[in-house]
Amino acid sequence: MFKVCLIQPPIEDFYTTSIRNIPLGLLSIGATINKYKVILLDLRDFKPKKISPPKELQDVLPYYKKDDASLFSLYKSFYRFGAFDEEIKQLIPIDFDIFCISSLFTTYSSNIHRIIHLIREITPGSKIIIGGSHASILPSDLLDAGADFAVIGEGEETLPLLLNEFQKTNPDYSSVPNLVWRTNNKIIKNPIQYIEKLDNLPFPDYSIHGTPEYKIKGKRHAMIITSRGCPYRCNFCCIHHTMGYKYRVRSVENILAELEDKIEKGFRSFDFEDDHFGGNRKWLNQLLDSIIERFSKFDLSLQAMNGITASNLDQNILFKMLKAGFSTLNLSLVSPSKTKQKILNRPFGTEKFISIVKDAQKLGMFVTAYLIIGLPGDTIKENFYSILFLSSLRCLIAPSLFYLVPGTLTFSDVQKQNKIPLSRLCYRSSYFPYSTLDFDRTAAMTLFRICRIINFLKEVIDFGYSPSGYSIDPDRIVINKGLSEKENRINLGFALLELFFKTGKIYGAGKKTKDYYPLFEEKCSTEVLELFFNSSWETHGPRSGKILKKANLSQLLSL
Repeated sequence: MFKVCLIQPPIEDFYTTSIRNIPLGLLSIGATINKYKVILLDLRDFKPKKISPPKELQDVLPYYKKDDASLFSLYKSFYRFGAFDEEIKQLIPIDFDIFCISSLFTTYSSNIHRIIHLIREITPGSKIIIGGSHASILPSDLLDAGADFAVIGEGEETLPLLLNEFQKTNPDYSSVPNLVWRTNNKIIKNPIQYIEKLDNLPFPDYSIHGTPEYKIKGKRHAMIITSRGCPYRCNFCCIHHTMGYKYRVRSVENILAELEDKIEKGFRSFDFEDDHFGGNRKWLNQLLDSIIERFSKFDLSLQAMNGITASNLDQNILFKMLKAGFSTLNLSLVSPSKTKQKILNRPFGTEKFISIVKDAQKLGMFVTAYLIIGLPGDTIKENFYSILFLSSLRCLIAPSLFYLVPGTLTFSDVQKQNKIPLSRLCYRSSYFPYSTLDFDRTAAMTLFRICRIINFLKEVIDFGYSPSGYSIDPDRIVINKGLSEKENRINLGFALLELFFKTGKIYGAGKKTKDYYPLFEEKCSTEVLELFFNSSWETHGPRSGKILKKANLSQLLSL
């Protein structure tokens, strides 16, 4: 009887989105091998701890201030999200035979290398198997680090077959699809085989020993995958390496059975994590109709945090989504530029995006739109006007700094320019790895701050906030005493806005001392700030639809 330990590794970065950290792949794999003893080590399920960033990331420190209390600040400190080596040593079960590790992002691969080393140190005779996006794209990297096997693509059929081979006197690893392994110092890549009938897979098993309980707003939370593969070929996306291009959906009844199973176990919040959710409209309509019919009494909270393509939606589908439990809508835009959409192979146009935002808002759904800042080939002006475009819609702006993903067309283009950083640590979004003379890191970070400023203005519009309790001295912002934490935050935001429009500079606020915040100037792009002040723009409240024009800001701020 094999003992199998599934491991979600820690990561180190300036930020993470904790509720997106559910190790769904491992829970799916674990469900296929439940005849063995299986445990999960979620090494990310630890309180984050501040650490010193590595020397490779020092270039971004001027933009991230650990005590910056500003509402327009970016990231602050560098963290270890998860267990440290000494803790991991204590947690690795010495009597287990097999360790399966998730490796999703190349920029965090050094953490995987370290875990491999620790396992070899503690239980040298065990087998180490790595899966995930990084394993699919660069399997040799993991074999060189000491892993025995890497899995390319889906692993639910691969792992049980591999464990069967382990039980044989003369195992035939060449018979196991999606497997990468080494023999006689030669790396062997077996043929890739995608799972055609997703209904045949067991449901991800949240009852595996060691699995933490994940919650959103007090509700027990799970991720659901209803489809795999994506027919589109966006230049910056690598999902086809793990899921392929062929779009495959589970049957509606199979999905309902999983929802019913999890609802019986107390889950009330579900995130549909598909890479192409709702790619079949007839199927999506059937799914939503069935959820409404069967589960309305459970007050479910439904999300699609990975983002939905506007072309998959229409007014009728949005109405059903709302009725089923979707109060929010996450839309993936990337760029509103038609030229850019064509270059990137995006599957929809700006007109469709606008119509979906408007239809969602008529229904009262809160819309968040995702935008990528600094894609290779972007200009500062193009990105700036993309931000103003979203400012004029009833949605929150969710900017993402461009990051490098091996295996994508974009990565190949950057490679041809000899602009790939020497260290993989620098591939990450928080570093902004593709900095050029025409579009440097300072410009990207300033555009990011402009999004923060506009989002604050959207909040002000929606809730009717007004300044009521601050004064500005040459080196500090003084907040009136007796204000609540929320009032304190709002007044700090107004004070920083006033400074911004009076001086033309973005200021940060240091850690509050008594009743004041010390001020310091943020490192910003003059070109971006000039664009902001020289452009005509307006911003719309996502909830209320109220409009604030640039010309009326002086009245709001009493300038």
